[in-house]
Amino acid sequence: MNNEKGYLDMLERILNEGKYRKPQGEEGRYELFAQPLRFDLTNNKIPLMTTKKVFFKSLAVEMLWFLSGSQDTSLLKQYGVKIWDIWENEDGVVGPLYGFQWRHWMIDPNVSESHYGGKKEIDQMAEVMASLRDRPEARSHMVTAWRPDHLNLMSIKPCHILLQFYRCDDEVSLMLTQRSCDAYLGVAFNIAQYSLLTHMVAHQLGCKAKEFIWVGGDVHIYENHAEQVREQLEKPILDAPTIGFKRKPKDIFSYQYEDFELINYVHADYVPAEVSPQGKPGQGSLYKAIYD
Repeated sequence: MNNEKGYLDMLERILNEGKYRKPQGEEGRYELFAQPLRFDLTNNKIPLMTTKKVFFKSLAVEMLWFLSGSQDTSLLKQYGVKIWDIWENEDGVVGPLYGFQWRHWMIDPNVSESHYGGKKEIDQMAEVMASLRDRPEARSHMVTAWRPDHLNLMSIKPCHILLQFYRCDDEVSLMLTQRSCDAYLGVAFNIAQYSLLTHMVAHQLGCKAKEFIWVGGDVHIYENHAEQVREQLEKPILDAPTIGFKRKPKDIFSYQYEDFELINYVHADYVPAEVSPQGKPGQGSLYKAIYD
């Protein structure tokens, strides 16, 4: 079981109990606050929803893009993934978003010399991989994408903002905190995507993935997605697929899409819905460090 029922129950609660809002110039939506979900990843399960098709290639390539630390969409384009086209500027730049913050957290120059030996940036993801390997009992296996002083450079504020990994013995789990959650289009995508990351981290450490925990802040269904949600709620839940790896790269940053093997993904038909273009589409700015 992949707890798809928990996700579907949340969709139903939002429609039936959610607060309706329609901010000026935005799509109307139904909202609930602070919704948690848990997904069992044991035996290589990956919670791709089966009551509608979720595009594994897009979510997997986007995760590889995050791990690359890039501010532009060139890696996505190599694989024909277009989900960021609406937010990129004419140079293909979206700004210092998720992956850039994961890999290139810029250290305040005022403390660089005194506390970091002149180091210019922190690779949060590399440090977490090291701490999971060397100090699994630590309570600080954290990666954040929320950097307030960079928000105005981003074409959209980060939605999935905080990762906390947990390792006990040879099992790895991940909790993701997501501040803004498009429950129909985005959440199903992100649940599978960060479950994949959990499997990747466990694979690198020679461990097993145990659980993915998703915590949504402002969880909403856009008014123009309501019919698609109702249609999805009528579909039967099928068995979750599993994920395999064709090789073990040298580090978490060296995986390629071709390394993944999705096994037995059986699903209902894809039901399209319009993306709500939040943020500042096409207005991201390239961040350039000011260090000498």
